[in-house]
Amino acid sequence: METGMSISEKRKQYAAGIMRQFPGKITPVVQQKILTQEVILGMSPYEAHLAAGAFVFKVKPDAAKWPISANPYEVMWCQSIAPDNSEIWMMFETGTQFSKRGLTKFRVYFDRGRASRIKAVAEADVKAGNVPQSIAGPWQPCVKWGVSWLCC
Repeated sequence: METGMSISEKRKQYAAGIMRQFPGKITPVVQQKILTQEVILGMSPYEAHLAAGAFVFKVKPDAAKWPISANPYEVMWCQSIAPDNSEIWMMFETGTQFSKRGLTKFRVYFDRGRASRIKAVAEADVKAGNVPQSIAGPWQPCVKWGVSWLCC
């Protein structure tokens, strides 16, 4: 990737490369939304990541399929191929999801491995410390109130 490009352009270039590398794996509608950097209902966690970039997330593995100590990344990325009943949400911050609002933090909730709900995070929750302050990094695990917030 070129230096000097915005994070948004780098993310778009990376996503386009993934779609070229794996043709036919992502539907044309989802490809278009990834390139306009919008998460839509029905996307897998990986497709949402391609569309919106850096994130924090929470995963509660499906006990019928995964051990409690399962790698949360593996649980999340496997939803693209073999969705299960794991509880997953991801939080992003972009200026493209809610374009009229500008830069907005939002959560995407997944059922059976597909985005089922997309909700803007209230600014009051951010200011009160009820959500992570930074999505862009540093990329490290952090723990708050006994809930594991894993920063991708």
